[in-house]
Amino acid sequence: MRDEILTPVGDAADHHVSNAPVQDKGSEKPVVGLLDNSKPNVAHFLQMVGKDLHAQGYRTVRVIKPRSAGPCPELDTLAQRCDYVVNAVAD
Repeated sequence: MRDEILTPVGDAADHHVSNAPVQDKGSEKPVVGLLDNSKPNVAHFLQMVGKDLHAQGYRTVRVIKPRSAGPCPELDTLAQRCDYVVNAVAD
């Protein structure tokens, strides 16, 4: 039997992901997506972030994933509707 050291570091991806272009909205504030991974305490955290963003004049879009470990079925919608997205992952 051969001893082997395993590392949790993955290989670098060979593809490039580019950011979606942000449209010029003049003086209008950007739209911020709030992505809740449905784990405990995330809803409270995003509620506070959302209140702070609204107080500063930002518009928000809130999405809750059906399962924390699963994909977000509304990811394309967030990308189309939002300029930025806060992806909250907490316990």
